Amino acid sequence: MRATFLAAFAAVAIAGLTPAHAVTSVPDGSFNAPAGGNPFTTYNNTSMGPWHVNGSVDLIGNYWQGPPAGGGSVDLAGNYPGSIFQIFSVPTGNFKISFYMSGNPDGGDPIKTLRAFVTNSAFDLSQFDFSFNTTGFTHNNMGWTLEQFTFNNPTNGNIQLQFVSTNDNTPFGAAIGDINISAVPEPATWAMLLLGFGGIGMMLRRRNAFTLAV
Repeated sequence: MRATFLAAFAAVAIAGLTPAHAVTSVPDGSFNAPAGGNPFTTYNNTSMGPWHVNGSVDLIGNYWQGPPAGGGSVDLAGNYPGSIFQIFSVPTGNFKISFYMSGNPDGGDPIKTLRAFVTNSAFDLSQFDFSFNTTGFTHNNMGWTLEQFTFNNPTNGNIQLQFVSTNDNTPFGAAIGDINISAVPEPATWAMLLLGFGGIGMMLRRRNAFTLAV
């Protein structure tokens, strides 16, 4: 009877790991709509599907190896350094943004850098800096690296997510692809889950010990 209660307790905790309105993806985080041209398409101060472009970026088609999860990628410095951003709805809670990063190996400083910004519905700004060393990498082996950061959204509402090239005055920038967002469980929820599983494990050990004794 107690084991049944603990199992139900753990099930409730698991259900609490993800908010009821959890976000599962960034709109067109894989850069498929529109798709990159052959070999790429340059966007200057315009819209690019749900993304908005400030400055200049290249939407990559088959110019180089895509991210591991597939889809397209963006060079954040097209004819000159640029940025992309979009606004979308996110519920209250803690969230993780993940993306793959590489860099244009064609020239410029081999260290490609970008800055990610999140502005939430309370107008709180978070920013995160990332870098990638293109030395030794080629179009056929871009060395895509998974990067991530977390932020808090205190109220239901829109956030603005932005990625900015921070390499100065060069058309060869940081590359990004496969951008995703996921909910981060609260510490109290993890504690409830561990407590439930720990109780179930204890009951099973006691039951096995009783069986062996009999």
